[in-house]
Amino acid sequence: MMAVGISGYGIYIPRFRIKREEYAKAWGSFSAAGVTEKSVFGFDEDALTAAAKVTRRALESVPMEADMVTRFALATTSAPYLEKLLSGTVLVSVGIPNSAFTSDHTSSTRAGTEAMLAAFEHVMATQSGKAVVAAADAPKASMWDAVEHAFGAGAAAFVISSDNLIAELEGHFSYASEHFGERFKPKDDPLVRDLNVKKFAEGSVVRNTTSAGSALLKKLGRKPEDYQHVVIQQPDARVPVTVASRLKFTDAQLASSLVSKTLGDLGAASVPVALASALDAAKAGDRIMVISYGSGAGSDALSFKVVTDKKATVRVQADTERREYIDYVKYLKIKGAIQ
Repeated sequence: MMAVGISGYGIYIPRFRIKREEYAKAWGSFSAAGVTEKSVFGFDEDALTAAAKVTRRALESVPMEADMVTRFALATTSAPYLEKLLSGTVLVSVGIPNSAFTSDHTSSTRAGTEAMLAAFEHVMATQSGKAVVAAADAPKASMWDAVEHAFGAGAAAFVISSDNLIAELEGHFSYASEHFGERFKPKDDPLVRDLNVKKFAEGSVVRNTTSAGSALLKKLGRKPEDYQHVVIQQPDARVPVTVASRLKFTDAQLASSLVSKTLGDLGAASVPVALASALDAAKAGDRIMVISYGSGAGSDALSFKVVTDKKATVRVQADTERREYIDYVKYLKIKGAIQ
């Protein structure tokens, strides 16, 4: 079977940050476990502008011209339109051919890996196929809702092909179930809702992610210790630690990807940005386990083997360190909560 995988990747972390102390001053508390600060899109940024930026960076890292792309997939939960082809907007701005097959993945935080799997299927089915997956997100909830505290902003993109691989896809496994009540967005409401019953929600996260992860390990005949890095959905900085522990992964295996500590919950971009961070740290021969989660509920697990020491032109740590702190009033203005 033809080897397929990641040939290039790019990330973008907006420069604005807000510290947990700003929330504590405004509300008397901060509800995002383990998060010390989070990233914030600027006034002129959204999921589409960020997706275009990371797509360009991913192509530059190969390097590859945009006109070679035959498949483009966009993942986000914070789309600026409810009905409109979002991927077409990014495609045109980057210069990807109009004939490339495009798709939008927008219904859950699992969308990042959902888009990646769609891209892998395209490349496997099309011998000369070249795909790009862009995940960009900035989840939004009511400022009165504790779930909003963790929401950050960021983006990552990957070039998927069978040439010049950085990391080869070894296999994947998905698991879906019914779990209503945690993190949903009602029809005609742009804001995320949550029942804020953390044990109720965490039970679903753990069940779905461990089911997908353990099934993939069994499918590949692997053990947790066969992996040097593990990437897990990060609604905060505590949940991925819990999931990793249940799957017998260590804190050391999780360390390279735990971006939520300083960026917050990146929604559909959480796992993609965390994967880019793991790739930044990985060496040739390392294996990376990736496990996403979307409420409702479902999880994708993917296994990668790193085959070269090649890295992105802009690394996660470098973009994370380029930051400007804002106070809570400016944050409210950016979010449109006050004029």
